[in-house]
Amino acid sequence: MNKTLFYRAGELEKTSSPFALVTILNTTGSASRNNGSMLVERTGAITSTIGGGALEAFARETACQAIKEKREDFSVCFTVDQEAKKGAGEVSLFIQVVEHGQESPFFGIAREWEQKSIPFVFGFSLENTSSRFLFSSTHDSVGLSDEALLEQARKSLEEGFDKRIEIAGAEHFLTIPVPLTNLLLIGGGHVNQAIANLAHSLGYGFQVVETRAEYASSVLFPYAKAIVVAPTLEEGLQKVSINGFTYTVVASHTFDQPALEYLLATPTAYIGILGSRLKARMLFQRISVPSDQKDRIFCPIGLDLGSETPSEIALSTLSQILKEKNGRTGKALRDLAKSLVVVRGGGDLATGVIMRLVNAGLPVVVLETEKPTVIRTTVSFAQAMFGGATKVEGMLAKQCSNIEEALTVMQRGIVPLLVDPLGLSLEKLNPICIVDAILAKKNLGTTLDDAPLVIALGPGFTAGKDCHVVIETKRGHSLGRVIREGEAIANTGIPGIIA
Repeated sequence: MNKTLFYRAGELEKTSSPFALVTILNTTGSASRNNGSMLVERTGAITSTIGGGALEAFARETACQAIKEKREDFSVCFTVDQEAKKGAGEVSLFIQVVEHGQESPFFGIAREWEQKSIPFVFGFSLENTSSRFLFSSTHDSVGLSDEALLEQARKSLEEGFDKRIEIAGAEHFLTIPVPLTNLLLIGGGHVNQAIANLAHSLGYGFQVVETRAEYASSVLFPYAKAIVVAPTLEEGLQKVSINGFTYTVVASHTFDQPALEYLLATPTAYIGILGSRLKARMLFQRISVPSDQKDRIFCPIGLDLGSETPSEIALSTLSQILKEKNGRTGKALRDLAKSLVVVRGGGDLATGVIMRLVNAGLPVVVLETEKPTVIRTTVSFAQAMFGGATKVEGMLAKQCSNIEEALTVMQRGIVPLLVDPLGLSLEKLNPICIVDAILAKKNLGTTLDDAPLVIALGPGFTAGKDCHVVIETKRGHSLGRVIREGEAIANTGIPGIIA
């Protein structure tokens, strides 16, 4: 069997064998992975990976030396070189040496939670104190007594991503080893069987609901977290767990309508229904779906990969789930930079534009001032310039120190912000489109030649002279009007009422 990091850590803990844990804290520029951990034994044997290649070889050698010297926890940086380009990226690693008798049976408990598919936070201090703790979704904890740290662990499980935090001047790193993503498979036919097998290899837990026992056996679904067989679909669905990290696949013609009607009232993040476009039209004719619910319903299911067999449909479906989960475009990485959009400004109106662009599948980089003036701080990505990161309606934005970091962050589905009020990075970014959303009521330097398409919001611009298109921002009947010749309504000098 392929042993996980915590499975092997539990074994080594039992035999009092020392080992080291290597965790990626941060990356800038080019790196094969942006997060991950691996275990290194005294012999040099490793479990799990942080990306392979020169980085992993460096980490392995450094960890082995640390075990030999019985070093305290420490951080180290690795510079990524790519062929002729030296210093293409940098990876910050944290190495913890675990000796006999430390926190036993700490890793045994983590291993047990992992085997039961119980999501948990594995946290540790970055202050060289060898302080580690666990907090599970069942609210059990090990080595955790600080209330502020406990609250951050709870939040981490709710948000679903690793993070670095500071409490009372001390830094900690929180990581979630067991993926929170879980699948709900409705119907036990060939497609869901194939999805179950592929989901297991990705580390995703899954539940199966059926009304026919012969299609819901442990032989067909050996890795299922739960198999529920009930007289009706509704009774079966009432017995499973559904949350915001649940992705549902309906792959049974009998269950389409009752499944959709039930699932619309749940927090499931994704509802995929196996079927044709004709089937989708007929289904939506029978069921009235609120407009705010339509974005999470996918019928036909999957990405356009030309899938035919159950295994191919499984790959297409899980690719779409991964795309939706991570908020990515699904485009070829080779072509991603060709559609880059730069938005100048990160205020409330600019944030609305940015979110629409990102949701449409376009990669976006935001240019801001070092200390922007923002009124509606809770709905403005510009707030990240003060706190390092901010979230608006579930979309995360992060301040970046350079273009390389911004592009790396962007590839992770996060909106990057750069301090660049003058637009000095435009030449290197080479966007296909620039949106001037500074809303200064005058042009602060945007020109028609900055990109193939230049769009400006509000007064101060003339379409055809310093931009291709102007968008009207004055409230009223003309709000949002696309102006291809001329200007927006002039600034009145009278501020609007802030709701």
